[in-house]
Amino acid sequence: MKQWVGGAFWRFAKELLQFRKLVAVAITTIVLSTVLSLFPPYVIGVAIDQHIVSGHVEGFLQLVMLYIALIVALWVLQTIRGYAIEALGQLVAYSQRVKLFSKLLNLRIDFYKDKNVGDLVSRIINDTTTVVDVFVSGLLNTIGDVVTLIGALAVMIMISPALTLISIASISPMVVVIRVLGARMRSTYRDVRMRIGVLTSIVEESFFGIEAIKVFNREKSFAEYFTKESLATTKRAVQAALLGGMFWSSVGFISTLSTVSIIVVGGYLVTTGTTSVGIVVAFTQYVARFTGPINNIAGLYDRLQLALASLERIYDVLDSEDVELDEGVEVERLRGEIVFENVWFEYVKGRPVLKNVSFRVSPGEVVAIVGPTGAGKTTLTNLLLRFYEPTQGRITIDGIDIKALRRSCLRKRISYVPQETYLFPGTIMDNIRVGKPSASDEEVVDVCKKLSIHEFIERLPNGYHTDVGEAGKRLSQGERQLIAIARAMLRDPDIVILDEATSSIDPYTEELLRRAIKRLMAGRTGIIIAHRLSTARECDKVIVVEEGVIEELGEFKELLRKRGAFYKLYTTQMQVAEFRELL
Repeated sequence: MKQWVGGAFWRFAKELLQFRKLVAVAITTIVLSTVLSLFPPYVIGVAIDQHIVSGHVEGFLQLVMLYIALIVALWVLQTIRGYAIEALGQLVAYSQRVKLFSKLLNLRIDFYKDKNVGDLVSRIINDTTTVVDVFVSGLLNTIGDVVTLIGALAVMIMISPALTLISIASISPMVVVIRVLGARMRSTYRDVRMRIGVLTSIVEESFFGIEAIKVFNREKSFAEYFTKESLATTKRAVQAALLGGMFWSSVGFISTLSTVSIIVVGGYLVTTGTTSVGIVVAFTQYVARFTGPINNIAGLYDRLQLALASLERIYDVLDSEDVELDEGVEVERLRGEIVFENVWFEYVKGRPVLKNVSFRVSPGEVVAIVGPTGAGKTTLTNLLLRFYEPTQGRITIDGIDIKALRRSCLRKRISYVPQETYLFPGTIMDNIRVGKPSASDEEVVDVCKKLSIHEFIERLPNGYHTDVGEAGKRLSQGERQLIAIARAMLRDPDIVILDEATSSIDPYTEELLRRAIKRLMAGRTGIIIAHRLSTARECDKVIVVEEGVIEELGEFKELLRKRGAFYKLYTTQMQVAEFRELL
């Protein structure tokens, strides 16, 4: 693990070198501003001892001008330093987030099956922020802290070894406080952040499932659950505040004691003629500069552990080998002959979902795939779209193994209309044009007219420019499916896969959908996952899947006459429908 951590750190350091000019500016201004900050206390000491006490006004005014020049130069350097560090941090965060997001978009679907979406979002947003905060801002500023410590200590020893010993002795308790209370305080604050994440998750899940909460009268229980977690978070936050109060008050108390000790001892040394007033005043300022860096450096270790954990999570994604490679043959069109040859597939090793599946779909043929929930219907289409690869066997289109076809080419020639249609942010026009980004408004309208949905769209508040809302929530399920069908039609595909679901759609929209689907399928090879078995009546062929095996295959009427698996499914569904009508 230590070897990996070191490797990760140096790997990140190499990424920083992409911005070597900013790194150079940041380090240069950090060193210069830190060194320059050590001069003002010394100037004040000289002013007191050599000019104020003796009443040498001209020399005093010269030192005042020097002091002002130092302060202005320090302001310029610190401004450049702050800009360079912030700009570097933002650029590194941008680079990391873009690489992470691009990588995630190009990973295979099976990468996501055991991943939490919130965790992946956290890696892109929170982990990159943590890494940049510690490894860019934290470590660069630590260079200044180290220079300040060494420089301040060197000057303190030079001007008064006796006062230096007293300062080190009085600062020792501060190191203990920082190490003990500081570690506990940071740990508690991390716990508070984690609990806030839990609260955020509860709120998101509650609003996402608000309909179910209301249907099952769970408002009170969810409110109680949120109240309980919120109270626990509040208690932990109060503990963190208490530790924070103790920490900063203790640091302040020890700093004050250190300053008082130096003034007392320094005053005694002044009265005995061993030292001067200017040296004591300057020394108190150097002690103040000495304590801040100690606090920062002591707290860096815990922050480094947190940042290394975040870095590990980032590289875990960036190094993932589950990448969807877009290699293979490019074809202009497909005839649409689909053949499954002895296909086996398993999501989990040793638990096959499809078992020795073989069938053929002729060009221009429309096939219905039916079967109970969990039978493997959707898996068949996932394999055809190359979301997954068969464990055994092969799938061909027009005699070409689909593994030999470029994924982008394959998906360009196949349009998939899922059961739960996702609409992108924007207008209806934007969403339909996703099927063919280069299409003109006239082409989009023409497709909608061919599908007989132009009138439906025109009746919406802003017609084709109606905003669909987040994930299309401003439209009904049926309306979203109509938009998805128009999107698929605009693409002019050779093969259409439709996960048909019309059980919760009103009769008018259902009739629009039925006509649109019929026009979409015309002259194309079609695969329909039929939830309503009556849909299979209009298909050329029906494939019955049960427990990953093709139980039956044939024409609609032929399968009904056989009184086998399809007949049982069909009659059961019809009986349920009749029963519902009676209710």
